[in-house]
Amino acid sequence: MPLYADLPARRTRQVVGDAGCLLVVVASVLAGRAVHAAVAGVADPARRFADGSTALADGLRSTGGSLERAPLVGDDVAGLLDRSADSAASLARAAGEQRDAVLHLATVLGLLTALLPVLVVVGVRVVRRLRWAARARDARRLAGTSAGDRVLALRALQRRPGPVLLAVDPDPATGWLTGDARVVADLADLELAALGVRRPAGVTAART
Repeated sequence: MPLYADLPARRTRQVVGDAGCLLVVVASVLAGRAVHAAVAGVADPARRFADGSTALADGLRSTGGSLERAPLVGDDVAGLLDRSADSAASLARAAGEQRDAVLHLATVLGLLTALLPVLVVVGVRVVRRLRWAARARDARRLAGTSAGDRVLALRALQRRPGPVLLAVDPDPATGWLTGDARVVADLADLELAALGVRRPAGVTAART
C-alpha cells in the first residue's frame, strides 16, 4: 500500500499534513503535562498539612509516653495527649485523602487534555490517509488499460469539479459515453493527477 503520492505537489501536501499532525501530538502531550502539573500543585497545601499533622501526632504520642509515668497527673496528661494525637492523625488522614483526590483529578485531566486532541486529529488523519492509499493503489492497477481508463474517467466525472472537467472537453460526459479515446484518456489522467499517481513506467494512455 503506498504511503505517499508520486507527484510532488500532492506528496508535499501529505508530508505537511503528517508533520502538522505530529505537531498536534507533541503540543497535546505538552499541554497535558502542563495541566497535570497545574492541578497537582493544588495538592501541595494538603500534602504539607498532612505531613505537619502526622508529625504533630507523632510528637504528641511521644510526649504522652514520656509523661505517662509522671506522678499524680501523668496518666491524665498522657491520655489527653493521646486523644489530641488521634485528632491530629485524623486530620492528617483527611488531608491525605484530599491530596490523593486532587492528584487523581490531575492525572485524569492531564490524560484527557493530551489524548482527546490526539485521538481526534490522528484518527481523522489516519482514516484520510488510508482512504487515499486504497484509491491510489486501485488507480495504479487500473491505469494503462482501456477498461481501466474508462473506470478512472468515470470516477473523474463523479468526483472532480465542473470547471476542471470542462477544461478537458466541452461535453466530457458525452465523450465518455461514446468512448472518445482522447476524452477518456484525459479524464483518466485527471483522476490520476488528483490522486497524485503516475501511470506505471512504460504505460501510456490510448488517445486514438
